[in-house]
Amino acid sequence: MSTDPALRDDMIAARRIGRRFLKLQRENPRWRHAQARADRALTLEWTLLLAITYLLVYGPLPLPLKIALLLPWALYSSLALDVDIHYLNHWPVSSREPMNRLVRLSGILVFASPLEIYHHHWQHHRYNDPYDDPQTTLTVIAGKPGLRSWLALGKYLGTETARSVWGFLPWTATPDYIQALRKSRPAHHREIVLNRWANLAWLIVLLVLDWKDTLFLLVPATLLLAPLASFVMNLTDHAPSDLAHPFRQATYLEPRTRMEKALSFVNHYTAATHLTHHLFPHVHWSHIRRLQRRLLRLYERWGAPRSMIVNSVLLGNPLGFVKVLRDLRRQRAVRDVWPA
Repeated sequence: MSTDPALRDDMIAARRIGRRFLKLQRENPRWRHAQARADRALTLEWTLLLAITYLLVYGPLPLPLKIALLLPWALYSSLALDVDIHYLNHWPVSSREPMNRLVRLSGILVFASPLEIYHHHWQHHRYNDPYDDPQTTLTVIAGKPGLRSWLALGKYLGTETARSVWGFLPWTATPDYIQALRKSRPAHHREIVLNRWANLAWLIVLLVLDWKDTLFLLVPATLLLAPLASFVMNLTDHAPSDLAHPFRQATYLEPRTRMEKALSFVNHYTAATHLTHHLFPHVHWSHIRRLQRRLLRLYERWGAPRSMIVNSVLLGNPLGFVKVLRDLRRQRAVRDVWPA
């Protein structure tokens, strides 16, 4: 972190506000009730997303209508499921572990492994590595002219999507911090291994029952589009960025227009509050927007980067997704765009 005294003082002030929120969410009955209500709503949303996906893929609709509906739905549901997994991993829906495990393992229906994602995600929170930052790649991409820039972005996204699909296979290697769970948290390691094999087994079952709809509809929606959308959302949550600067390590957006407010509400303000979430990952998501409003003065002072994904892509608009890719292709490092 910079040794700038003003930056240090502002971080101290921000931490003081964050600690107050953490105390309230632990002790205030109204805040605790709001958290429990939000968690139940999130679980219901998760269930509905899975159910509607299967209804669109395997329901009695004509194939052209299925395709027309599934494309925007797959884009929307990929982003929504990503948000749900993120929040469910940070704040379990129940005090009973069997219930939490049931919710996690229902991810098998869309070939997801929430507990494995949980450990990946906390590594992401734990380490900000300026030497292994996607922003570096995006800065190189932004420096290429015309079509070469698009091709470079396509190659980058394609490589990361292929890596996610390859990681779906249960026999592929896991990172060291996942392997270390064998000793530190064996129950978690067993669930991750079980989840991986169950994903493959469920795919085989679906192929046997209905290979056409599974291969041409469900697989593209869940094993191809979902990791791509998740990766793009992760990039836009952190680009442009400066991992060495606490108020610039992720993006934020305080919704002002009606459309921004509506889309952020649908997105549970995830994209709009990602910087705040990185600064205070333990503050419950139902309180994070209130916390962010207390920090806006500091964000504006230090030129915190604004989110670029709070637009119609959050509702599954394919053209909105292309616009995000266009904007992402142009991103350079935050220190070049928002000088202090």
